[in-house]
Amino acid sequence: MIVGLRGIILQVLPTFIELEINGVVYGVHVRAGENFESKQEVFLHTAQIIKEDGHSLYGFLQRTEKELFERLLKVNGVGPRVALAILSTYSCADFSVCIQSKDLKALQRVPGVGAKLAGKIMLDLAGLVLQEETEIKDTAIEQAVLGLQSLGFKTTEAFKICSNLPKGLDTPTLIKLALQQLK
Repeated sequence: MIVGLRGIILQVLPTFIELEINGVVYGVHVRAGENFESKQEVFLHTAQIIKEDGHSLYGFLQRTEKELFERLLKVNGVGPRVALAILSTYSCADFSVCIQSKDLKALQRVPGVGAKLAGKIMLDLAGLVLQEETEIKDTAIEQAVLGLQSLGFKTTEAFKICSNLPKGLDTPTLIKLALQQLK
């Protein structure tokens, strides 16, 4: 199994790169929107998919992206193409917020994800993503997001703003600063 690759990028396409490592060129599927450049050295955490019709490599700059990709593949109906589309549409943090807030419409914005599949993803990943998020989140940010939700703001919007505020602030200060930005 190939779990990581370090090499020089030869060619960049929207969701695919060619990576040269010691004279061998690997084709690697990547998230749309990554800013890769030719002749750039890069390290990718990789997931290798082996099927009857061939082998595919999927590369990610962050280990958390790879882990989320692999979790998504365990959901019935989600293949590598849809999993990569989800990661191309949302960052890991934004995706976690979608799952936590049970925002089906946000998931349905991803190409290839309809209402039925969005529901399956919500159901299968709810516990896993929540567990990861509680380790990362600051309690004050969590409380501020809940406070902003009670005022009628969307969870994703509140989380983005609170996460970008200076660290170490108490909950009332976070809410006050977030409200100034949300107006």
